[in-house]
Amino acid sequence: MKHPDESGLALLAGGETGRIHRFFLERHLRNCENCQDKVAQFHDLRSQLAEVESPEVSWNFLAAEMRANIRLGLEAGACVRTTHVSKSWTPRLAVAFTGLLVLVGASFFLTDAKLQHPGNVVEAATPVLQPTGSGIELRKGRDSFTFLGRQGVRTDQTVSAQGVIQARYINGETGSVTINNVYLQQ
Repeated sequence: MKHPDESGLALLAGGETGRIHRFFLERHLRNCENCQDKVAQFHDLRSQLAEVESPEVSWNFLAAEMRANIRLGLEAGACVRTTHVSKSWTPRLAVAFTGLLVLVGASFFLTDAKLQHPGNVVEAATPVLQPTGSGIELRKGRDSFTFLGRQGVRTDQTVSAQGVIQARYINGETGSVTINNVYLQQ
């Protein structure tokens, strides 16, 4: 069992502890006779000191004089105080600067070289395969290639995530089916 320190017990004996601290101290005192004896000794000592106090001492006068001396000391310290010069290089500043350097360095490695020098960029269009209302279109930049379906013919188009577009054209007159599969491979 951990015992409270003597200053806590002395404060408890004088009734000068906070509510929470007093709760924990009183809970400990219920089970610890050694600490109960110490609190009783502090209480007796406090009552003995109250009897010994001499009536010639004016405690209010001493308290006022102490406050005045403290104020005087604070004002004198304010006059003498030099301006605080902060260190120019602290560990926090070093860590922040290192993090900033890592961030800037990583940005050069992670960005695309084409984006770094926009004047030297040659327009390299990515091929796009897409279904349209008239058929299947393959576009690359400004150029396009379209498989056209027949006008007025019902078309079923299927697009897959692998870059395949399938178009089925059903001829209503003959009942024949035309299937076009277009694959995009890079």
